[in-house]
Amino acid sequence: MSDLNEHTKVNWDKIRIEFTPDDMKAYLQLETLAEGEDWPTYELVMKKIKDCGIVFGLKDVVVKRVVEEKITKSVLIAEGKSAVRGEDAEVTYFFEVNRMKLIPKELENGRVDHRELSLIHNVKKGEKLLEKKLLTPGIPGQTVKGVEIKPVAGRDIPVVAGKNVSWDENKTCLTANIDGEPSLVGRKVSVQNLHRVSGNVGYGTGNIDFTGSVQIRGDVENGFTVKAAGDILIYGNVDGGFIYADGNVTINGGIIGQGKTVVECKGELYARHIERSKVDVLGNVQVRDTIIHSQVNSGGKIALGSQKGLIMGGIVRAKDEINAQVIGSRMGTITEVEVGTDPASRLELNEIEKRLAELEKELDKVEKALIILNKQGMNLPPEKAEMKAKITRTSFVMKGEKRKLEARKEEILEEFNQRTEDRGRIRAQKTIYPGVRAIIGKAVRIFQDEVHFSVLAYSEGEVVLQSYR
Repeated sequence: MSDLNEHTKVNWDKIRIEFTPDDMKAYLQLETLAEGEDWPTYELVMKKIKDCGIVFGLKDVVVKRVVEEKITKSVLIAEGKSAVRGEDAEVTYFFEVNRMKLIPKELENGRVDHRELSLIHNVKKGEKLLEKKLLTPGIPGQTVKGVEIKPVAGRDIPVVAGKNVSWDENKTCLTANIDGEPSLVGRKVSVQNLHRVSGNVGYGTGNIDFTGSVQIRGDVENGFTVKAAGDILIYGNVDGGFIYADGNVTINGGIIGQGKTVVECKGELYARHIERSKVDVLGNVQVRDTIIHSQVNSGGKIALGSQKGLIMGGIVRAKDEINAQVIGSRMGTITEVEVGTDPASRLELNEIEKRLAELEKELDKVEKALIILNKQGMNLPPEKAEMKAKITRTSFVMKGEKRKLEARKEEILEEFNQRTEDRGRIRAQKTIYPGVRAIIGKAVRIFQDEVHFSVLAYSEGEVVLQSYR
């Protein structure tokens, strides 16, 4: 380089190459010459460019123009290529995934015409359930120095193949393996075969525990249990019975309890009314008329119909929203409504804390027993040596369980703390009566007066009133 400068009298330092911090652009600037200096040649500038490591996106024509026209301002001479983000996956379902569209529709006069409904969506073996357009990985980019820029892949939409369904070889088409009813619970698509009961579930049928879906034309009588790996459809009432479903539960009548009825499902629930019962649902809950003196937990939303739409007494919890016409009663009935935390997580947290307290007591006994055995020295009789080994193993297992429970407890508490932006809403289109206790996140408000047409929301550690909209 010194020889080249010596012959041409060019100041090498006056050929300046500058890069943006991400090396996506390079700029050339030729500084004004001093007396006796020669203007740099195109070849000399290109050598400087090469020495600076520019190997991609060079604008050769621009470099020539800068040299020929003796331009002294900074000019863009090389530009990298940005990575192209991948396309998101897309899923098209060919069956109704919104169970709320299959439940009884309320007419203008508040009545429901069940004769006009088709609550079961059946498919045939080999029928297509969904098509999935797979995500794309994106297109890599490159800096002007030739460094590859990895693209961001598109977002996936996970779909899990459940029972009686199968993917094609490319995992882009899911079909039914049997005739039955398709369902989407969480991310899992399944097809369940259907068990029909023509009358009541009672002494004539005994309890039902079925691997598919169950359809009951009558009632579920006091003391009887219905379990299903799919959905449960009951045309009558649940009166003192026990309902457990891995899918959705639709009850055309009511859930009536006297404190005995239990309904649990991992999907969504529809019922005409709920009275003195315990209901745990991972999805949404829709009730046409009333929830009275019951404990109802939803991992989504709880919505009541536009006629009575009454919540009175008991405890009603939803992760996202509670929407009713009236909450409480003129008599000041103690009624608790809560949003902002997942009831299932809260129940799990309660169980974890209960088990941790038990483990503490059990571990204390085990440790004390080991201390006593250790004081007796190393040469224990065979029976005591065996006892010590057994107690040591028990201690190890219990400590492992404790660590797992404590880790899960921290996860749940972190989930609770993360819901700071939107802690859910409680909507009362008509009235909230005195005696209502509203909880949103960790904020609590107890009503002493009637409130009309209101929405309860969380703001700066308090439950605040907003106008209904």
